[in-house]
Amino acid sequence: MEDRNAKGETLEEFLAKYDDSLYRHPSNTVDMILMTVIEGKLKLLLVKRKDHPFIHDWALPGGFINFDEDMETAVMRELQEETNITDQTYFRQLYTFGNADRDPRTRVITTCYLSMTPADNIRNTLAGDDAEETGWFTLEKTTLTADADGRDSVLTLSCGDIRISYSVFDRAKNNYIETRSELHPDSNAKLAADHIKAVNMAVDLLRSRAASTGILFNLLPEEVTLRQIQTAYEAVIGRPTDTGNFRRDIKKMLINTGHTAKAGNKYAALYRFNPMYSYLKENL
Repeated sequence: MEDRNAKGETLEEFLAKYDDSLYRHPSNTVDMILMTVIEGKLKLLLVKRKDHPFIHDWALPGGFINFDEDMETAVMRELQEETNITDQTYFRQLYTFGNADRDPRTRVITTCYLSMTPADNIRNTLAGDDAEETGWFTLEKTTLTADADGRDSVLTLSCGDIRISYSVFDRAKNNYIETRSELHPDSNAKLAADHIKAVNMAVDLLRSRAASTGILFNLLPEEVTLRQIQTAYEAVIGRPTDTGNFRRDIKKMLINTGHTAKAGNKYAALYRFNPMYSYLKENL
C-alpha cells in the first residue's frame, strides 16, 4: 500500500501540485582548496578572475553547480575546466559558506572542498575561461599568540612578486570559535569574496590531522621514502620536526613495498600508506 500524507495524497499526487516558485532559489557553487607540496613548500592553487565580481582578485577554483548535477561531479568538472587536473586528486567537503551578502550577483551558497594532489600531477595546470591566469602560491601560516581566549595568526600567500597577507583572529565565544581577518597593507593583491576563511580553515584541518590520519599521503606519490614523508609533513605544519620521533610514529601507518629509490649516494626504502591503519587492533 502506498504511503499517503494527511491530505490523502500519494507522493506522485503531492509532487504534481507542488509549487516550487513559492521560495526564491539561491545559486549553489563548489570551490576547491587544491594543495600540493613542491620543493618542501605547501602550495595552493589560485586563479585570477578576469570578470566581475571580484575582477583581478585571486580566487579558489570553482563554479556553479548545474541543476541536475551531483556536487562531486561538479567538483571534478570544475577541476577539469579550470585547472586541467582530474587524476590522482583527493577531495572532501570542508565547509559550506552562505552569508547572504557574500556575492553581489545573487544569493550564492558555496560548499568548499579540501583537495590535494601529488606535485607530479600539476604539470598540465591551465587557466579556465573565467580566469586570467593560475598560480601555485606558497602557503604559510604563523601563530603569533595563543591562549584560552583566542589566537592571532598571519596567513601569507606568495607567488613570484605577488604577496597576499592576512591577519587572522580566532576568538573563543561560549562554545564556538569566531574568526575574522584583515588584509595587510603591504599586500599587493587580495583574495576574492570570503575565500580567506576557507583557506584558513583548510590549513587548520590539515595541520591537525597530518600526523594522526592518512590525509598527508594525498600530497605524495603512492610509493615514497621516509624523507619525502617528513618533508611533506614539515611543509604542512610549517616547522621542522624531530626525525627520530617522526619516523618511529609514521612507520606505524606504512607498509614497506620492498622497493628502493636512489637518494643521493644511497638507496632508500620505499613505503606506501596502509589505509587499514586506523582499523588495526593495536591502534584502536
